[in-house]
Amino acid sequence: MSVRAGQGSDEVLVSQAVWDYLAAAGRPWLIDFQDKQGLSAGIVRRGERGGCCAVRLRPVEGSCSGVGPEVMVGGPVSSETRKAFIDLCRCARKEMIKLEGGPKRKRSVLPCVGVGVLEGGGEGSLLPPQLAQPRRSQRQQQRYKKPVDDEASATPYVHSHSDTDDRNSCSICMGEMVERTTLERCGHQFCRLCLDQAFKVKRACPVCRLVYGQITGNQPGTGSMIVERDPDLELPGHEGYGCICIIYSFPPGLQAPEHPNPGVRYPGTDRVAYLPDSPEGNRVLGMLRRAFEQRLIFTIGTSMTTGMHNVITWNDIHHKTSIWGGPRCFGYPDPTYLVRVTEELREKGITTD
Repeated sequence: MSVRAGQGSDEVLVSQAVWDYLAAAGRPWLIDFQDKQGLSAGIVRRGERGGCCAVRLRPVEGSCSGVGPEVMVGGPVSSETRKAFIDLCRCARKEMIKLEGGPKRKRSVLPCVGVGVLEGGGEGSLLPPQLAQPRRSQRQQQRYKKPVDDEASATPYVHSHSDTDDRNSCSICMGEMVERTTLERCGHQFCRLCLDQAFKVKRACPVCRLVYGQITGNQPGTGSMIVERDPDLELPGHEGYGCICIIYSFPPGLQAPEHPNPGVRYPGTDRVAYLPDSPEGNRVLGMLRRAFEQRLIFTIGTSMTTGMHNVITWNDIHHKTSIWGGPRCFGYPDPTYLVRVTEELREKGITTD
């Protein structure tokens, strides 16, 4: 996504070793998966110790041109697509074990090469990948092939897994559970070490993305959020209601230790966004207030519209910055906008409760 809210339709936390294996040269699995599912996959965040990483799945079909806080690419990734990607990672894990020739231990890791991360928490890009692992001849493959390892076929991600297999394997490392840990609110289970590393990246369930605890962003703390109402201005698609005008204002300042370049100066900025003065619009307004208080609306990074570094940018929450023009102009009418922004806020732990 560009400098706009909702940057990236979905994220999946996977083992760093599994991702390195999928991204390596000579293995078409990831490319075939992306082509078949109509999406792109790239690493966006890496755990502090390299044990796991966050991979963002973004649909590429039906993408619209333009830049700004309202550019979307294809729409949200479905749960079936997320499950297919998890199946792909699980099959890659089994192939890794076979090629390594070692015991079925999920902790074995390959060299972490071939994956790069952009500064400021942006979308990752693939650097020159690691060399392909030596492959057995057809005769050797027949000798070592086991009936239960059919998942290593050309299209491994289409194979289904039994409920027993899913219960006994960790969806992060794709291996057998070690110190099984169950999340209290959603009931999903993971290895304790895998879950600890995943929570260092984002305190949310890696499967259902339910947030645990309160997320605090790195939005500059000197900004203000002012709300004004115009009862005579109607937004297209919300006739009969007035307009809520949100004014965000930030003076210039110096980046703090949690920012990409501490001590470097950033310019000030003023942003304006619009909501319908309806019950649904006021509900979203209340959620945006909480997100602003938790410093989640903005961040400091590189502007996708100007290319300037060390500036205040939107941070994964859609805003309507125009009254007219529809989604392409970041304006109204947009029938699903309030639903989408509510879901984006929910993924950051902001709800109406």
